[in-house]
Amino acid sequence: MDKNEPGLVEQLHREALQAHWKQKSKERAMVETMFREARERQRQEEEHGRALVESTHRAALQQRQDRPSLVEPPTIHYTELPEAKPDSPLFREWEIYRQQAARLLAEGNAGRHVLIKGAQIIGVWDTHDEAAAAGYQRFLGQPFLVHQIQESERVLRCVTERLCRNLPSPSHPAN
Repeated sequence: MDKNEPGLVEQLHREALQAHWKQKSKERAMVETMFREARERQRQEEEHGRALVESTHRAALQQRQDRPSLVEPPTIHYTELPEAKPDSPLFREWEIYRQQAARLLAEGNAGRHVLIKGAQIIGVWDTHDEAAAAGYQRFLGQPFLVHQIQESERVLRCVTERLCRNLPSPSHPAN
């Protein structure tokens, strides 16, 4: 065996290792480049998608603004509010509201909420929640009326006369 042979084997081994790591480094750089490119493509696609959604929303909003407004929902003036049915649990409260609506409006309470118990107006609050909380605090377990004071009220149309399954209605008496 030649003296230089072990050194030659070591040198060849080092060169093979260097070539291997150089190749691995090139592969890693190529994978990192591909990953960056894919991430950039994904970012561009997401940006394009957001721009498309925003554009669609703007176009829909513009189209809605360009259209004439829909017919206003039917309303009824406070002077024409119907009477409550005598067997209604809030008959007296509703009748008091109907009688006092003009005064409440004249006092500048439009948009506020009135609390009525029996034949008495308990008070007026800025929000429905505030008026209801006062009603629950004072009349827990008893019926009371909280109603927004309005000059004109929307007409509500019901498709059924039975509002609650466990309450009887004229056409569906209780079992």
